[in-house]
Amino acid sequence: MDPELPVLSISRLGALVREGLSALFPDDIWVEGQVSNLRTPRSGHAYFDLIEPSDEPGRPPTAVFSVALWKQVRAAIERTLAEAGGPPLVDDLQVRVRVRLDFYPPHGRLQLIMNGIDPTFTMGRLAAERDRLLRQLAEEGLLDRNASLPVPEPALRVGLLTSVGSAAYADFHTELERSGVAFTLLERDTRVQGEGSAADISEGLRILSSYRPDVIALVRGGGSAADLSVFDAEAVARRIAELPVPVFTGIGHEVDRSVADEVAHSAFKTPTACAVALVGSAVAFRDRIAALRTAIGENAHRAIQRSEGLTVDIAGRMVRVAGSTIGRQADLLMAQQSRVVRASSSGVALNDERLDSLAARLRALDPARVLARGWSITRLRDGRLVRSTTGLSTGDGLVTLVADGTIKSTVD
Repeated sequence: MDPELPVLSISRLGALVREGLSALFPDDIWVEGQVSNLRTPRSGHAYFDLIEPSDEPGRPPTAVFSVALWKQVRAAIERTLAEAGGPPLVDDLQVRVRVRLDFYPPHGRLQLIMNGIDPTFTMGRLAAERDRLLRQLAEEGLLDRNASLPVPEPALRVGLLTSVGSAAYADFHTELERSGVAFTLLERDTRVQGEGSAADISEGLRILSSYRPDVIALVRGGGSAADLSVFDAEAVARRIAELPVPVFTGIGHEVDRSVADEVAHSAFKTPTACAVALVGSAVAFRDRIAALRTAIGENAHRAIQRSEGLTVDIAGRMVRVAGSTIGRQADLLMAQQSRVVRASSSGVALNDERLDSLAARLRALDPARVLARGWSITRLRDGRLVRSTTGLSTGDGLVTLVADGTIKSTVD
């Protein structure tokens, strides 16, 4: 053992460290870093780690300091952030804090005692982070992906993601109910601000999408920039961009659009405006169907009228054509009749002449006339005509016909 080296108790060493820090850092200093592992016990105090993240994703932080924020100071700091429009202290928030370097002997821990915050730094970093996220989403082709999805007509099956029971919930419901349109509403309750709300919203969107609605409405009432900061969260933006369902946002902001608005299919200023858009789309579709039905009826009526007129016209033309045809056929029939009459008269006269000639010839051949001229006709008694002496035998009986009677004789 070296007798020249001092021997110190743990408490004495702690006190000396504390005194040395006070001498080295007699005043508060500003430190920049990222909030991590934030804890808020019932005491009202807050504890977190202020880290310098590694440039390599997945690697441990480059440096870490524990920070203690006492209850009274915490209230003032949160008020300062709210008045500047910034978010509350949450994990991953980039901050510039005013601290006093302190050593806590009971735990042997070097820590920072937080006494203030620079809200402009935080707001600037948030704006820069927002711009960075938008650029990254655009480079990945995610910024317009949801906007490119078609919205079914009519979009009646609506997924609603909001804080159930809130004013935003009531306004959205009221607008749909008084429209008279038969919407089917699929509701999912979620936190829309505060720690863990980004993860809640992302999961709620995923669950609603699994029910295959026509559209999902993500709505929230008005609030400060800090209250609405969850809608700039990367987890929410990426979930919206990757959904296969169109997302309508109705976030009650006054001026700036959130990242969620930028990646959504359609963005509206309020929950009511979002509901009005859905109602308007459904009513417009209904009106188009009604107009189409009317047009079909009118066109059908005109077609029937045209058909009736065409039928009458065709019937008239048929009557005229039939009359003309009948007239022509009648003329042809009369001509044929005349030709037949003329041909018949000529034929009758010719036949009369022929008959007269035949009658004269018949009269000339009349046996009575022949007998009157001195001729006679001889037959055997059996009626056979005797044309010559051949074939006659002695004893044959003959009957001879003369003009005034008959003579019977026998062949010797």
